Amino acid sequence: MLKRNDTGQVALEFYEKRRMWAEYCSTHAGVTDRAFRVGFWLSRRMNGDDQCCWYSVPRIAKEMNRSVRQVQYAIRELETAGVMMVVPSKGKANSYHLRAPFI
Repeated sequence: MLKRNDTGQVALEFYEKRRMWAEYCSTHAGVTDRAFRVGFWLSRRMNGDDQCCWYSVPRIAKEMNRSVRQVQYAIRELETAGVMMVVPSKGKANSYHLRAPFI
């Protein structure tokens, strides 16, 4: 989260990290095309303040024109590959965070 006196540097650093994350995932052997597409979709909806996003799996599936099951498999692949962390929230949408093992 940004601090009151922050100049926006934290957000800029996150956006650079997000770019590097996408580059890393695009060639990661454990990330399928399906998983990359879902991960990229989620990453582009993360902001520099919270550095995460909150979407339900059905919403992701609807927005991406995919089945719920395809999205579930993709998210599981991203977690297994160690490039995304999912924080479940009972009664609310999960929150998704990038994991950058290359840093």
